[in-house]
Amino acid sequence: MDIEEYVPFSRLTTFRTGGPVRFLLTLKGESEIPEARAFAEKKALPLVPLGGGSNMLAPDQGLEAACVRFAPSSIVVSESEDTRLYAVEAGASWDVLVAHAVADGSWGVENLSAIPGTAGAAVVQNIGAYGAALSDTFEKAVAVDLGNGELVEFSKDDCAFGYRTSVFKENRDRYLITKIFLRLSKTPRPNISYRDLKNRFEGAVPALADIRNAVIEIRKGKFPSLSEFGTAGSFFLNPIVMEAETFSLRARFPEMPVFDLPEGGVKIPLAWLFDHVLNVKGMRIGKAFVWEKQPLVIAAEMGASTRDIVSLSEKIADLLYEKTAIGIIPEVRVIERESR
Repeated sequence: MDIEEYVPFSRLTTFRTGGPVRFLLTLKGESEIPEARAFAEKKALPLVPLGGGSNMLAPDQGLEAACVRFAPSSIVVSESEDTRLYAVEAGASWDVLVAHAVADGSWGVENLSAIPGTAGAAVVQNIGAYGAALSDTFEKAVAVDLGNGELVEFSKDDCAFGYRTSVFKENRDRYLITKIFLRLSKTPRPNISYRDLKNRFEGAVPALADIRNAVIEIRKGKFPSLSEFGTAGSFFLNPIVMEAETFSLRARFPEMPVFDLPEGGVKIPLAWLFDHVLNVKGMRIGKAFVWEKQPLVIAAEMGASTRDIVSLSEKIADLLYEKTAIGIIPEVRVIERESR
């Protein structure tokens, strides 16, 4: 186990903001978890799982905690007649996994290309993009209960996946995922239902690598380059409301798209509300601003603070509520209010 002290969150998160975490513990594997638990207990500090830092906004004043993460780790593939089972250690890069699967000719995660972060964190968030979600191919996960040190296996049902959520997100900091298992198809199953992909291929049947390359290109056109700006991608979750709540909005905005959900409720595309109701693109506080090419994205210039980003997000949420009575919540984990 590698132990570092007072490591700035600006080095650990894609927003590149935040003060120092008291300790950063980097584990080589599952066998070092008892040592990490003992260390945190000795220091009387909470043990906070940290993936790739691509969905976290850390406090400017730092955090009195022991953050724990896995070093980049392995991907093992098992063959069956029609599928491949990918056993992926939690510290593996998600996009390295996707590239590996595409190179193997395995279908199911190509639409999730170029999403930053680790494989373990991808399960916590149930990442999704371009008509696909991690839960579509998920088989099981193994995690350690940080409270008692027990190893627990989670089936797909156990994970209680929903829109950008899971049992791991609902029980934040209780579990540390050690390994995930995805079952991918050897049979071509192109998913180009998402408008940008449908327009890109115009009725053609794309190859697996073509879909991955198209997704990467689309994302480059919509999202800030991490070499230039800090960001966590889409900052807010699309709101899900009861159908009755949309009646007055539809009367005011007849062109507003809505999507009925199989489990009940209606999802409203937040980007549409931001563009047509608020016109938030370019809005800024300090060195944080709304990305011009995608209104769901908050970007941060060099030297931005977490407070800049939080203030901007709160301003946007307040404005939307004033105009529509719709409340929105961050997709990003915001721990700005937690003190050291």
